[in-house]
Amino acid sequence: MSVVLSILGVVGGVLLFLLKCIGILLLVVLVLAVLLMLCPFCADVLWENETLTVKAGALGITFPVFRYPAPEKPKKEKKKKSKKKPEAESKPKPEATPRKKAKLTLNIVCTILRGAGKLTKAVFGALRITKINICLGVRGEDPADVARSYGKLNAWLGGALGLLDRFLYLDFEQLRLVPDLGPDQPTVEDRVSFRVTAQAYAIVFTALRVLYEFWHEKVLDLFL
Repeated sequence: MSVVLSILGVVGGVLLFLLKCIGILLLVVLVLAVLLMLCPFCADVLWENETLTVKAGALGITFPVFRYPAPEKPKKEKKKKSKKKPEAESKPKPEATPRKKAKLTLNIVCTILRGAGKLTKAVFGALRITKINICLGVRGEDPADVARSYGKLNAWLGGALGLLDRFLYLDFEQLRLVPDLGPDQPTVEDRVSFRVTAQAYAIVFTALRVLYEFWHEKVLDLFL
């Protein structure tokens, strides 16, 4: 009897140790998830020399993730495909009866629009666009054409940036429109760069609330 009790004690101790390890592991994962949500993600966007480059990362450290046009890759030699023998015809499978989806109602449409509005507001509220650096050359056939284009571009930029400023946080370092008066003058190089930062926790919490509302109002039944 004492041997059995000692074996059970050893097994219980091992199980308790494993449960403690699992609990510590889950706690570490939870802490990392919270830190990731609180950690500001960022992306650096640069358009220069007709090339778009995007770098992404966190805590101000970014790495290249996208470039357009992409650099040319070395061509690989195509391998000759071996002819496969025709396989024997398989028996047709019985068709499954289609699952009945939920019907689209006015309440579901209103729920989708309300959820999309909440998520859009959360995304725009979490975004911060900083280090905006814009330098554009204004070109034309003659100085008068350059002056007209300069006025139009100024008006367009003023209206567009004023509208964006109502929804986004914008922080400019430089905004220059430089008249390009022809080959006799120094060439103006177009350059647009900015940094986009966002904290994921606001977007994640809002997305979870929207998903819960979709589940409660049976909206997900339309897609499942």
